[in-house]
Amino acid sequence: METKIKNTLTKWFPDAFSSFSGIDDASDYQILCYFAQYTQDLLKKNQIEQGREHLKIINLLYLNGTLHDKNAIENEFLAILCCDEMPSQFKTHIDMMPKNLRAAYLKTILEN
Repeated sequence: METKIKNTLTKWFPDAFSSFSGIDDASDYQILCYFAQYTQDLLKKNQIEQGREHLKIINLLYLNGTLHDKNAIENEFLAILCCDEMPSQFKTHIDMMPKNLRAAYLKTILEN
């Protein structure tokens, strides 16, 4: 089943999902978890502009999404990003996030 999250992310970032097996049956949570890990790998490789692009699209999904979409983004995408947050990279990651997503990210850090 095509959802807004799945449709948007696979259309904008087809390369990110090229090795995702079972994408047709994947839930929004699985898609976001995989995409968060992919984004995290980009940030670890210092590919900041690509990471910023990912965050912009996630922000659009967050702003225009339903409560389910927002919860999925917070619980899967942002929670995974904050698990590996290092103090030396924190400011860089916060600065690259759009304002609304930044607030949700900080909330996720505080809750976890």
